[in-house]
Amino acid sequence: MSTLISLNGCVEPELFKFLHENFSFSQVLGVDGGTRHLLKAGIKPNMVIGDLDSIGPYLGEVFALKVPMLISYPDKNFTDGERALQLSESVPVVFIGTWGKEIDHLLGNMALLKMAYSLNKPAVAYGINETIVFGKNFTLHLSVGRVISVLPSAAVVLSEKGFQWELEHVFWSDYAVPPISNVVTQRVQHISADKEFFLLVKGYWNPFSDLVV
Repeated sequence: MSTLISLNGCVEPELFKFLHENFSFSQVLGVDGGTRHLLKAGIKPNMVIGDLDSIGPYLGEVFALKVPMLISYPDKNFTDGERALQLSESVPVVFIGTWGKEIDHLLGNMALLKMAYSLNKPAVAYGINETIVFGKNFTLHLSVGRVISVLPSAAVVLSEKGFQWELEHVFWSDYAVPPISNVVTQRVQHISADKEFFLLVKGYWNPFSDLVV
């Protein structure tokens, strides 16, 4: 069983079909405007978190749900997404609505993956036909031709095997940047580094049915 956290970014309708086929959610949390994605998909959240300022015309429907609501305030110590992650009871944690129009929201939502990692809560975030996870060492079984991107959050020594451009202990820094994107060419792929990084996979992908970390 998993936890679904719906954020206020963009969500493609076909994502819900993918989620239905790949996950079973025992807990669903709507984060402020992200609750509208759930309502559109006919999914009732277990709780709504936020000050409800970005729900818009769905406000009446939210109150009609008669579910617990955690109202946030301007002087809060955590973002609504952080609070939802803290309240998550089942793993893995699945974030949707991660990609938005504002760069600060995008970076903040990506940081939720780092927070989940620090809490030992396996997590994945879905954007616009993209999947992103956070970690240090990955063994993958992606299909040949699949495109991935590695986005370190600090200077790292990086290795990639099973891709068009294989890297062996390549140093990534502000002054020396190896290829960010790569293409799968082998049935098994390995990505490792001495520090954690974001791994982005083009298309929707369930890392928990494939991934060895």
